[in-house]
Amino acid sequence: MPESLEERVAGYRQPRPAASASVFVVLLVVALSLSACNIRNPFGPRAEPAAQLAEGSPLSRLVERAKEDLVQTAAADSDEIILVSTEEVEWGDTSLGCPHPDEMYAQMITPGFFIVLESGGNTYDYHTGADPEGPLVQCTEDGTPAGAAGALPEELEEEEEETEMDADDALPRLIERATEDLIQATGAASDEITVLGAEEVEWSDTGLGCHEPNKMYAQMITPGYKIVLESGGNTYDYHTSADPEGPLVHCTEDGTPASAAIALPTEPVGETLMNDEGALTRLIERAREDLVQATGAASDAVTVVSAEEVEWSDTSLGCPQPDTMYAQVITPGYKIVLETGGEFYNYHTAADPEGPLVQCDLEAGSEE
Repeated sequence: MPESLEERVAGYRQPRPAASASVFVVLLVVALSLSACNIRNPFGPRAEPAAQLAEGSPLSRLVERAKEDLVQTAAADSDEIILVSTEEVEWGDTSLGCPHPDEMYAQMITPGFFIVLESGGNTYDYHTGADPEGPLVQCTEDGTPAGAAGALPEELEEEEEETEMDADDALPRLIERATEDLIQATGAASDEITVLGAEEVEWSDTGLGCHEPNKMYAQMITPGYKIVLESGGNTYDYHTSADPEGPLVHCTEDGTPASAAIALPTEPVGETLMNDEGALTRLIERAREDLVQATGAASDAVTVVSAEEVEWSDTSLGCPQPDTMYAQVITPGYKIVLETGGEFYNYHTAADPEGPLVQCDLEAGSEE
């Protein structure tokens, strides 16, 4: 006999425990996954009441410092500041999850805390490191430090307008400084120097488009000028910032500062300068000495398997240490392979016979 309409409706209204159980299992799996990945768990407890903070603990001190900062920055009354929550976190880099515009940070996991305070109906987020006296930053909603995101006070706006008005006055001073530098560098007379051109540019970093070898620069747009002078039939490029008394560099054709492009003398001075073969011989000798010390092997039991000239992609010599930053410049050097007792050992070096040398295995070696 077919079901009546009332029986069918009643069937729809019956609870479905299996579906509820499935939802619970899904939520449980999500919560456990988030916990394993060290991501904030929306299903877990967020707040840690102030009463539970151990007196004298790093977190207690960080909360105290955050409150002191809020008193200064928001003119809040200390008694009116409430600790909403604290959470232990691992930030993705040393910016503590709150990067300042135009700044670079070491890409390394940084333990710390996420602290939320409340005052006058407003909440304030503080990001900290684990050190109770270490970095602490009030972070705005757009993920930047509070001091970097606020509107300019009227006084500063007026100063900024004056700076913009004085921008045209900066170029004559920069040309004057470039001329003075050229006189010192070449011995030319002032009236023999001609300004061929001066253009406003935006350099891609603080190197002003003229990078010194083995040096790192902040990756930020840097306004400035390119000034071209002429003397005795030769042209000279000067790269500057916008500040009339700021950085100014005489840039050679290969894009390096003139002072960094000095050629080596053709005749060696004493035994200081060595040819490539002599450098490699010394580097192999140093690698042998290191291996003897590291393994206790006899010197005559160490065999040179191979030695090849290479260009490492940065100053880590192809063997970077964890949590260490290196200058991103091509670094000439050698890869030396030694053998003793049936084991092989790789050594990565720079070209300088007395420069960096590192034993590089599957695990980071010890740098000499």
